[in-house]
Amino acid sequence: MPEDETPQVTGWSFLLKSFFRSGKKLKEHKCFHALNDISFTVKKGESLGIIGLNGSGKSTLLQIISGTMQPSKGSVTLNGKVAALLELGSGFNPDFTGKENVIINGKILGLTESEIKSKLQKIQNFAEIGDFFNQPVSRYSTGMVLRLAFAVLVQVNPKILIIDEALAVGDARFQLKCFSFLEEFKNKGGTLILVSHDLNSIARLCSHSILLNEGSLLASGKPIEVINEYSKILSMDENSNETNAENKSSLNRAQILETETSKEFSYGGGEAKINDLKLINNQNKETNVLKSGEEFSVSYIVEAKENIHSPIYAMTIKDAKGQQVYGQNTHFAKVQVDDLDKGARIQVDFRQRSNLGSGDYFISVGVTCLRGENLQVLHRRYDALEIKVINTDGSFGIANCYSKVEVKDISVASLENLHLNKSWKAMATKY
Repeated sequence: MPEDETPQVTGWSFLLKSFFRSGKKLKEHKCFHALNDISFTVKKGESLGIIGLNGSGKSTLLQIISGTMQPSKGSVTLNGKVAALLELGSGFNPDFTGKENVIINGKILGLTESEIKSKLQKIQNFAEIGDFFNQPVSRYSTGMVLRLAFAVLVQVNPKILIIDEALAVGDARFQLKCFSFLEEFKNKGGTLILVSHDLNSIARLCSHSILLNEGSLLASGKPIEVINEYSKILSMDENSNETNAENKSSLNRAQILETETSKEFSYGGGEAKINDLKLINNQNKETNVLKSGEEFSVSYIVEAKENIHSPIYAMTIKDAKGQQVYGQNTHFAKVQVDDLDKGARIQVDFRQRSNLGSGDYFISVGVTCLRGENLQVLHRRYDALEIKVINTDGSFGIANCYSKVEVKDISVASLENLHLNKSWKAMATKY
């Protein structure tokens, strides 16, 4: 693909006229919209993360982009060689060996027979499945299927790589191997489209993200912003029940899209409200800048608008990519709290050290309570405080472990000198 060409995906409206669920066919002529009026562009070298609840249309979208499914309306434009890892093992014949499947998939992905032959050993080495490489795939575990499928993608050298939830399977060591490959792929100018429920993976790997909800494009932007919107949907979904499940969608989506004046977003506040949120440094001054390792407090006031039994107070810290780096609440910390009477005002203080690497961080707070087995959100404020952490010890990374470094000379000459010194001291003591 010429360097000036831009891989892009343009919009479509996808319509399934009938489908089956639990063996029952929908009423005749009733249409199900899997995707509706989705439109976006992914430029060369960008990485797009797609998030949303189950059934929001994520996998359907990837199948259309990769060409395994055709939209009933609209079009998709792609510039560049595409490789996709969609439904796990969907491209493998269980009766064939791993090696035979690699050869077949390699040809499907555009490799010549000589290219496949030259890459077989590299694929086997990357997959790390040993002798199973020459055994039928039907004998593989789920993790082994993933290893082999991903190993093939590594050797295809595509311009556009599409992955659907594949990083959620496999041990930590193999996941690290996959992340390293994807980072290298991006650094070389490859275009990545990733679907995952692991928001940390989206935040870590993607430069842009979109949120799908009920087949529609609900939000688009930086991963941290889109993850925040997704968190709203998750929270509303957790608080829903069977009696209001059918009616919650239009109301919640209106609430979700409601414009807020600040960078934070919040929900709840009817039964309790969080006010006067502050960050206090170790000199008891309000600030938004901390030194790495400095002790600090997150303080806020909770006003009870109703009687509340066994409230739970919480605080979390996220980095600029949306990854949660720390969280705590009074329930997990086993802190005794009193019930709140209507009209009560309670001050909550979380005190800890900022053992963080230099960078920008966001603090969220909340008050909840348990009602039966369900967690009821009373008021949550996401990204309510933005802070900057700086360090003076030259360390780097996402955390500061405050290493104490010792350097010792253990060469032969040094040890002999140490031995002579000990002997001399012994003689001096004796005489």
